[in-house]
Amino acid sequence: MKQVSIKLIILLIFSSNLLIFSQSSVLKGKITNPDGSPIGLVKIKLNSEDITNITKKTDKKGEFIFGGLSKGTYSIIAQLEGYKSAERKNIILNGFDTLNIDILLDAESYSTEEIDVVSKRFKQAQNDMRTSLLNLEPKTTRVIPGVGEDVLRSLQTLPGVSAPNDFSSQLIIRGSGPDQNLIVMDNIEIFNPYRLYGVFSMFNPETLEDINLITGGFPSRYGDRLSAVLDVTNREGSKTKYFTGQTNINIANANLVFSGKIPFKNIPGSWIFSTRRSYYDLIIGPFAKKSGLIDESASFPAFEDIQGKITLGPWKEHKIILNGIYSKDGVNIIPGESKEMEDSISVRDNSTNDVIGLAWHYAPNNKFLTRTTFSWYRNKGDAQFGGELLDPVLDREIYTPEVRDSLRALGLFLGIGFKSKYTFRKYAIQNNTIFISKHHKTEIGGGIDIMKTDLEFSIQLDDRLRTLAQNNPNFSAISTGQLDGKNYYRANVYFQDRAEISKKLFTQFGARLDYFAINKKLYLSPRFNLSYAIDKVTTIRAATGIYYQSPGYEKLIDQQTFYDLSEEKSKNLEAERSIHYIAGIERWLTNDMLIKFEGYYKQFSNLIVQEKLTGYRYEFYRYDPNNNDPEYLRNPVNWYRSSEKLPFDSLTITPVNGASGKSYGFEFYFEKKSVNPSDKFNGWLSYSLSFANRHRDGIITPFRYDQRHSVNVVANYRILKWLELGARFNFSSNFPVTLPVGIRPRVVGDSLAVLPIVNTVQFDYDFGGEENKLSGRKPVYHRLDIRATAYTKFWGIDWAFYLDVINVYNKKNVIGYDFYIDNNLQVKIKPIGQFPILPTIGINARF
Repeated sequence: MKQVSIKLIILLIFSSNLLIFSQSSVLKGKITNPDGSPIGLVKIKLNSEDITNITKKTDKKGEFIFGGLSKGTYSIIAQLEGYKSAERKNIILNGFDTLNIDILLDAESYSTEEIDVVSKRFKQAQNDMRTSLLNLEPKTTRVIPGVGEDVLRSLQTLPGVSAPNDFSSQLIIRGSGPDQNLIVMDNIEIFNPYRLYGVFSMFNPETLEDINLITGGFPSRYGDRLSAVLDVTNREGSKTKYFTGQTNINIANANLVFSGKIPFKNIPGSWIFSTRRSYYDLIIGPFAKKSGLIDESASFPAFEDIQGKITLGPWKEHKIILNGIYSKDGVNIIPGESKEMEDSISVRDNSTNDVIGLAWHYAPNNKFLTRTTFSWYRNKGDAQFGGELLDPVLDREIYTPEVRDSLRALGLFLGIGFKSKYTFRKYAIQNNTIFISKHHKTEIGGGIDIMKTDLEFSIQLDDRLRTLAQNNPNFSAISTGQLDGKNYYRANVYFQDRAEISKKLFTQFGARLDYFAINKKLYLSPRFNLSYAIDKVTTIRAATGIYYQSPGYEKLIDQQTFYDLSEEKSKNLEAERSIHYIAGIERWLTNDMLIKFEGYYKQFSNLIVQEKLTGYRYEFYRYDPNNNDPEYLRNPVNWYRSSEKLPFDSLTITPVNGASGKSYGFEFYFEKKSVNPSDKFNGWLSYSLSFANRHRDGIITPFRYDQRHSVNVVANYRILKWLELGARFNFSSNFPVTLPVGIRPRVVGDSLAVLPIVNTVQFDYDFGGEENKLSGRKPVYHRLDIRATAYTKFWGIDWAFYLDVINVYNKKNVIGYDFYIDNNLQVKIKPIGQFPILPTIGINARF
């Protein structure tokens, strides 16, 4: 009887343990280096509301396991000396499941954003008060369909961000122009980060470590821009191997990257170098020459660049980083005899974009960091084009090269010549210092930028072309003479303090003081951010602040408007000003699903525009205003000149603070992140509702980049271990446009323009008054891009073969319109398309 009782007790205990185990969860995972190698002896701390700091260490394979866990929300921290700590929060266990968590550990490298917290690879910390922060992993930019593995084009898939057109990598952010965005790489401001006239950007996705876009409410560390900040960081080289490499080759360009650790025993550190080159000139160029489209001495557009980063340290508390970029792109096109177009325009344009940076980091502990960066930047260009254009009011498609001489005899070719040489140099020193205490993170800093600009600019226009431009509100004033550059400097100091008011409430107050020598004025910019954690997975953020932007020649490329910024013209200018009001809420639905809502309002004042003066000119009228017969209108004798010159608005290249504006809207963002290497699906869905306008001389018009609606869907799915499919779809309202309302007789000088020989009146487009400016709207834009990638490994190399197709269903999206006046003197409109269906094949290899 006693033996039966003992057996019964043992059975009951065993059964209860089975029941408990069956109702418990298991959390396991693996810790690796970024290159995939396992890391042993990593300390793993497990926490929840019920348990605190249960600690285990990874084995030689980098693996760990926690068993017998009850239902609840957990967090783990992975720590190892010499590496950045990494934390995963909000791990939800259901009491009966097994969850795999794989974590990458990066080698220790203090930065101004990560000195006090664990890795933010996947989630923005609740005490991080940067509103409107969009973080894009560099590896993601390499697989988004249709973006050409380009960083700036990848950002155009995010909420509130768009592009002027398919051919440009410029960023239009929340109703602001590209010139109002600050772009920073490794703490160095970059002015013109584009290749091939904006088709590509200078950022190499294979060498980047972090991509942060702040679309509004940015902190006081950043200045001299009104709208947004793009801050990218290049990664350091391999810490574990002396030599690694990878290459990406497609039909457009090639990209080679090599890296390794410093090959000296007593010097810790790493190196990384990359080079890229396009080869349109090597593929399309010979075909164009052979067919006679261009001259033998001409060349097609091409770019090439070399980038490098050498890191010495850390040793003791110091680290030295040397950055360098050399790049050039250009084109030289001389029309050949066999071309089908009747115009004859030659183009020569070469530019370089070079950067050298030297940074010293000192971090004696994780409570203090100072970073000083010295940099030199040069953007240099030499452009020239000239020749003759067919009169823009004619239908180009009905003429052939055989009638060129006849057209010239009729005076239907208009001459144009343009020359420019520019060099923008910037010598800069910048310091950022961070102090961390129990409840505060305080940052102070300052810097000086010395700007040296050399600018030679001249243009010659046929009088008829000049008249055509003056009558078109889409054209700005241009200089017909020569302008010289100037030298000036900018100086700034700033302060910002993040305070932990409670465990849920965080505030940050900052202020920035800028001095702009170009107009000899000082500006103070107060800013305030707030973050409130409703619970562990829900955060409210808000921000407001004042932002200033100085006038400067270095901003002309993005502005696409020319100004005379000589001392006489700029001394009375004020810096442009904006005020941001932003509020949003985000919630983590699961460990890998994020949803965000955000609203914004930006108010702009003192916007710089071209001065508008009152000019006087003769107007011509029909004797019979009701007669619209084309033959009657073409006869010069049926027109008479006004008795006196009449006033009209005339733009000049003199800059004035003559406009204001606002942009406001709402954004929704849902993302499924790829947290573990085993995750098969990732992507995001975003919607943006935006309004943007400008106010000048009592008239409100839409901003030229006003875009009411935009939807983006990005998805990648790993169907098989070796096969991944991706798709990107964009549906957007298009931008405003000014369309002609009719025709008007062309007036050159004080006379009616009449064609020789045939003795008929020439006409121009009538674009109406200011009320018609940007009153039209281009058709809606939509495009589907797809990508298929096959993965394999042989010869000890990881291979990826991919097919990327832009605009799968060949939608003819409209970039603009080509107008012409037909034989019945009616204005006809032809849409100009953007990217057609465009397939690309490529290979990526990592070794």
